[in-house]
Amino acid sequence: MIDLNYQENRKNSGIEYVSAKDCYDALTINQKEMVENSTITLSFAKGETIIKQGFVATHALYVEQGLVRLDVTNDHKSSTVGLLGKESFVGIICSFACKSIDFSAVALEETVINMFNLDLFRSHIKENGEFALKLIMHMSSSTNRMVHWISRLAAKNVDGSIALILQEFSLLYESLAFTLPVTRIELASLAGCSKESAINVLLRFHNDGIILLKDKDVTIIDEHRLDMIIQKG
Repeated sequence: MIDLNYQENRKNSGIEYVSAKDCYDALTINQKEMVENSTITLSFAKGETIIKQGFVATHALYVEQGLVRLDVTNDHKSSTVGLLGKESFVGIICSFACKSIDFSAVALEETVINMFNLDLFRSHIKENGEFALKLIMHMSSSTNRMVHWISRLAAKNVDGSIALILQEFSLLYESLAFTLPVTRIELASLAGCSKESAINVLLRFHNDGIILLKDKDVTIIDEHRLDMIIQKG
């Protein structure tokens, strides 16, 4: 029987993960109405750029549905710094301190984004202490997760990197069975390896009974062994 042990371990890690929805739920009825009346909803196709690094931060972006990849470009080199699922803010950790967004965001599948006016958010922060606290907790947990994602991925060999990425997709989809939202080339780019290496690792995981792989459909069969590869890789 398949369970979700490593998801439970994450919940019990001592870190309280506060979603963007939790922040929204802390608003008063009147504040929610103000937000809803000013909301702009946009849909993005797979592979479409949601926002480019350097754009002026005028709105808070909320992922209502879909999956988003966050990229940062430094010294003309782009690196992926995180993956975001539903009920997440895009670039919120820099929106209030910077005049521009320090991330590029790309839709990895069909994604729906709600745009909230940033000035309205600022006024709600001043008026609603519970909302302000939830937003701080959300930004803190998001930053913590991003920092650990970058440091863990950088320290892994190819097996460990692929295993970590598969586990992250499983957490984002809240299921051990999911369809890879990236091509083999994109997976290799995330893992920092060649396409051939990524393909070989996936096939080895499949042959070893760690995952069941059929084209882009993945089922994690042995999450304990996958987690051990992450820990040792």
